Amino acid sequence: MDVRIIVETTFENGTTKTRRLGRLSRPCRSTQPEGFGLLLEDAKSMLWQVQQSILLDQIEEVSEASRVCPDCNKVRTIHDYRPRVLDTLFGRFRVKAPRIRRCACNAKSEVTLGGPLSPLAQFFPDRSTPELQRLQAELGARHSFREAARIMEIFLPCAKQMNTSVRNRLGRIARDIGDSAYAEPVVSSAEKSTAPVTVFLDGAHIRCRPEYQKRHLDVVVGKIESPHISRRFGLVQQVAQSPSRQVRQDLQDTGWDGKSPVTVISDGEPALPNLVRYAVGGPVRHILDWWHISMRVKHVENAVRGLLQTKSFSGIPVLFERPAERLRWYLWHGKVRVGTTSLHWLMADCERLWKDDPEVRGAAARVQARCRELYTYLANNMDSLTDYGRRYRNGLPISSSRAEGCVDDIGNTRMGKRRRMRWSPKGAHHVAIVRAAVLDGRLTSAYQRAAA
Repeated sequence: MDVRIIVETTFENGTTKTRRLGRLSRPCRSTQPEGFGLLLEDAKSMLWQVQQSILLDQIEEVSEASRVCPDCNKVRTIHDYRPRVLDTLFGRFRVKAPRIRRCACNAKSEVTLGGPLSPLAQFFPDRSTPELQRLQAELGARHSFREAARIMEIFLPCAKQMNTSVRNRLGRIARDIGDSAYAEPVVSSAEKSTAPVTVFLDGAHIRCRPEYQKRHLDVVVGKIESPHISRRFGLVQQVAQSPSRQVRQDLQDTGWDGKSPVTVISDGEPALPNLVRYAVGGPVRHILDWWHISMRVKHVENAVRGLLQTKSFSGIPVLFERPAERLRWYLWHGKVRVGTTSLHWLMADCERLWKDDPEVRGAAARVQARCRELYTYLANNMDSLTDYGRRYRNGLPISSSRAEGCVDDIGNTRMGKRRRMRWSPKGAHHVAIVRAAVLDGRLTSAYQRAAA
């Protein structure tokens, strides 16, 4: 069996050009199991040839169309041809790019001063196609830069890929996303409403490169949810030109109209809700994450249980059990003052055990330490406490678990300790931006709009 591959191109002026790219031979008697169908190497060769045929015809058509002056409709002359290397997803090609002389009708115009025009340079200023850049950025956000380059070489007939090229193009795309070059509003102005928006925030800690004189970098990750859409985001505040502007852009893309209330749920770190306050330009409602409160209450319960299990305990168990058991109920229903009063009672009862055995005094000291930690945590976040039970019954979020998921998706999966990599602040910032766009599917759609 012989297969011939022929490409027929029809231009806009009606002319037709036919190219014979090659042929495949599959002898019936000598065919092995590996020879059935199209092989990977054959596919690479065919795609390279098809890409070359389409690319040359497109350059020819664009060059002919660019010769017509848009002002006087006269045909401009070709100044010369320059060799130009164009890197695509299906190969690297050396083409002859024509340069067109400027027309006499606009030779004296201040707007069009300069040398000959290069139509190809207007389409590919980076000498690479947007699809190649997008795939390099997406694979670089999902895998290590070296692994991303290796994957592309295995499955595609592209030129030899370098890990530095993948890293540099990922950084360029991250800067474009940060500058909103490709970020068009997902929700139009007609679809924006006054519905509340919830922002879930958390921080990821990744290893820092040794020349920056610190062990870890703080990457702010989070998720914005509105009735229309949800969006992930990630950034390093010390590198981002304007972290609040980036968060504000994400809020607007999820349908926020600039006036509707914004709720922030975090673990109590003051810098996290302040970031949203600067982005909103006004007050926001901050709610303390219930999971962090519950864990600190659990520490108090475990300490009380250890105190009651000591052999020489001489107190009344109900005086220690009941405050610890009721503490979670008080905080869940928003009765913070009653809960803090029960903490004081519990610490006062532990003070009465100072005459007991050293084992009992040590256990009582641990209970007091856990109570003081919980009391300090609640006092520092008193304005962020609410009736969690009522919010839960109304179907409203009470935990920053969505942000915890973003920590795994954006930070730990790509830049975690198991990767055994150390990051610069700029590199971590670029990867966080691009990875959030990849996970939301925004990178693909943005580049499709840019190429259209």
